[in-house]
Amino acid sequence: MKRGFWFILLASVAALISSALFAADLPATAVPENRDCDLFRHQVAEMEKGETDLLWVGDSITDFWDDAGIDVWNKYYVEKGRRPLNFGISGDRTSQVIWRIDNAPTDKIAPKMIILMIGTNNLAHGDSPEDTVVGIQTIVSRLTGLYPDARLLLLEIFPRDARPGTLLRVLIEDANARLRAIYGADRVPNVQLYSIGDLFLDEEGNLPESIMPDYLHPSAAGYEIWAEAVEPMVMEGLGETPETVIPKTNGVHDYRYTDQIHRLQTEENKDYDIIMFGDSVAETWVRNGTALNLQVWEKYYGSKKGLNLGIGGDIVSGQAWRFEHYPLDGIDPKLIIMEIGVNDLTCFETPKEEVAFGIRMLVKKMHERWPKARFIVMGCLPFQFEGNPAHDGMTYQSFVDAYNRVLPLYFRDLPYAVTTDISDLYLLPDGKYNPDVLYDAVHPNGVGCALWGERLNPLVEKLLEEYGEE
Repeated sequence: MKRGFWFILLASVAALISSALFAADLPATAVPENRDCDLFRHQVAEMEKGETDLLWVGDSITDFWDDAGIDVWNKYYVEKGRRPLNFGISGDRTSQVIWRIDNAPTDKIAPKMIILMIGTNNLAHGDSPEDTVVGIQTIVSRLTGLYPDARLLLLEIFPRDARPGTLLRVLIEDANARLRAIYGADRVPNVQLYSIGDLFLDEEGNLPESIMPDYLHPSAAGYEIWAEAVEPMVMEGLGETPETVIPKTNGVHDYRYTDQIHRLQTEENKDYDIIMFGDSVAETWVRNGTALNLQVWEKYYGSKKGLNLGIGGDIVSGQAWRFEHYPLDGIDPKLIIMEIGVNDLTCFETPKEEVAFGIRMLVKKMHERWPKARFIVMGCLPFQFEGNPAHDGMTYQSFVDAYNRVLPLYFRDLPYAVTTDISDLYLLPDGKYNPDVLYDAVHPNGVGCALWGERLNPLVEKLLEEYGEE
């Protein structure tokens, strides 16, 4: 009995010494520092309830979701039933977040997604970018160890100070560059490093007071920017499946689909460089009876072996269904042009976020099939058809404008996809559509297609050149 007691005691002492020596090798940023306080005890009580799908971890910038950002928080996370938990505390540095993770009842929750943004207080406190990143790595390791199935969205440290070039701006960029070297390009499984700092800045790199009144903490407008920017990752991380994501045939213009299937099955040369997917706006290029449109298509895409798979009336879920059912064996395009969504927005009044997310997931699926291909995702062209009015007094065009504004946010983390909005080509100075280029307030005529081809051509050539350089 005595021998066993002394053996256990010596082993315990050895473990403590080993732990102490290991901690001595770490900077203070990675060593737990007590952060017991009223807010932490409140967070513990919330965690004990075990009702968390979306866990936010950070300092005051996260903490103040419950203050300046509360209306945005409720709109995006509470009212949508996403069961969020705010685990941010004002003033925290990495060491204190580590202590809170170690001392919270983390076993009571099983989040599907975690959003982490930390480090600015370390740099302001005097920690080096290198040590700050070691602290962030420690937090990431703690969280991924606790929740290996959760998706962790690691945000680069937000900009602070009114003007670029300050010491803290330089230190932040240094720390973010170190994070990119470790976590960029999805190097760590289930951890996505993402930067949205530029969205808070103006064109000169200044931080507007309207976005961050104290040049550190977001205003309500700043939190809206933040929420919009991470929305596609949140939808994906929580496994949400709006109707736009679920492939289903909508039965429109089946004769066009039959014609396309016949062509894909019988055409001997399937060496297409470019495939255009879309609805009637895309189909307009090659629709029967539009000779000028066909000439324009031939000019821009004939020599590049272009294939138009547009079908009038289609929606995002219909396009996803068609992609799954096309006979695509032997086809390996260099570039896909994606033009879809206006019917979802106008005919079905589908929320813009769901439309953009459906296209995002379809593009990712296509990328899995064609990993070398590049993608151009187009914003919607003007839609000023004077039919049944949209709800709440909004025009169809207002739905399109709102969608085109957020669409780039759904693709900025995908290096193989770019978005473009060419709607200005079809509008008069007063904002009304130009009937000389949109023959029915929706679809381009031959001149309108020529404008489209000319505007897009430099980007098409650039992406094809990049493809050839790989």
